[in-house]
Amino acid sequence: MKDLKKIKSALISVYYKDKLDEIVKKLDALNVTIYSTGGTKTFIEELGIGVTAVEELTSYPSILGGRVKTLHPKVFGGILNRRDNIGDQLQIAKYEIPEIDLVIVDLYPFEETVASGASEEDIIEKIDIGGISLIRAAAKNYNDVVIISSRDQYQKLSDLLTEKNGETSLADRKEFARMAFATSSHYDSAIFNYFNQGPGSEARISVNDGQVLRYGENPHQSATFFKLNNTTTPITLANAQVLQGKALSYNNLLDADAAWKSASDAYHSVKHLPDKVAVSVVKHLNPCGLAVANSILESLELAWAGDPVSAYGGIVCFTAPVTGDIATWFDKKFVEIIIAPEFTPEALEILGRKKNLRLLVTPVKPEVTGEKLYRSISGGLLIQDEDEGLETEFKNVTKIQFDNNKMNLSKFGIVACKHLKSNAIALVTENADGSFWLTGAGMGQPNRLDSLRQLTIPRFNLKEGVSIADSVLISDAFFPFRDSVEAANEFGIKYIVEPGGSIRDEEVIAACDEFGIAMVFTGMRHFKH
Repeated sequence: MKDLKKIKSALISVYYKDKLDEIVKKLDALNVTIYSTGGTKTFIEELGIGVTAVEELTSYPSILGGRVKTLHPKVFGGILNRRDNIGDQLQIAKYEIPEIDLVIVDLYPFEETVASGASEEDIIEKIDIGGISLIRAAAKNYNDVVIISSRDQYQKLSDLLTEKNGETSLADRKEFARMAFATSSHYDSAIFNYFNQGPGSEARISVNDGQVLRYGENPHQSATFFKLNNTTTPITLANAQVLQGKALSYNNLLDADAAWKSASDAYHSVKHLPDKVAVSVVKHLNPCGLAVANSILESLELAWAGDPVSAYGGIVCFTAPVTGDIATWFDKKFVEIIIAPEFTPEALEILGRKKNLRLLVTPVKPEVTGEKLYRSISGGLLIQDEDEGLETEFKNVTKIQFDNNKMNLSKFGIVACKHLKSNAIALVTENADGSFWLTGAGMGQPNRLDSLRQLTIPRFNLKEGVSIADSVLISDAFFPFRDSVEAANEFGIKYIVEPGGSIRDEEVIAACDEFGIAMVFTGMRHFKH
């Protein structure tokens, strides 16, 4: 083939040397001249293979503590010269610059160093200069040069050396160049995002290794799942370990994330239970059940009782290990996914009988993650902070004072409500043993009166022996009119928590006073679109 080119020389300078020996041995067998520096040169010499030091090529030593090693015209001229350009060839002959046909280089582990919690000095030293320059130069000149920019590409190069006896086609070189620019752009994005900690008008998002899903929200939509470095913690739903079950779908991933976040936030919101366990049951991104109790079984039963009809086919998340007893509880129930920090061997054996059931292992989400949320619109991208404002201040605004004994329940209720799609209304109840649960939920309605009348109250009324007068009603945003208070009074509600901020707040407060309802303002809205 006309575009086939023989690899005659190679520059190798890498941070990770695992599995490099196989490639070096193949290059040596093909009589390829090898240039290298530092630890990589020593590694190659220890294999008993001849190697020329870059310092010998450039007549300059490695300087500035290793910051400058390969940044030299004799290196970059050897990479960037165009083999079919007469001017380039005359110049490299004049300055005695050897051609370099293959560049194998990886980059300092910048992201890993940041994730380790290293000092800023150590992080800055892991910003690669020479490596990134070599990658870009070799990729730019893909017409003549092969660039290997990551150890993940070693096997592909090794196979190529064997199959083509040291030759590469233009298509081969262009594909390696594509991967090289993916490597360099991702690396630069990581560095930018390290420096870009505050609000700004610039954003860089880089994702790799996408997993093609069976389909998107519907079978006619294609979809791909990417892991994204958008939090300050490695504890994310995307990093959960999948123990069993069929492949996760687009909708499964969204619902699993909602279940994990709502269970974790509920867990953090409750301070008075020493052995607390939170359980969330999610369907179509909404918690249809949420509870925190002192035992995992009680919490599960309360969460399931929140809306047992909707719980069918849902996603269940625990903040404590799932045991055999809990696994047995699911024998005659159908759920898509169970999430927990751990599954005991007995639980795995029992749940393993349901071959399609997915089991995910991940720790409880930290209370604050610094997560950035990304959402697209037609022709645009929206970025916002995660709604992690759990420090709530309660302001009594009615003649009847809000019962201080209801404050902890109210904090739990705010968490439950903030995870419901707006317009959202939640009813939460405390049992005699101090457990909290979501006893009524209305969500996704164009007005909150419908959420209250048509969804929250009917769901609450299915529960026997639960007092609505002792429960607390939470609204994710202010009441624009007094009609919601009138409806609440009609059903016997005595405690309301809402943000306040309406131009008709005084009318709403007056309605509460008229009906003997205690209400507090939080000053914090929790819309969820």
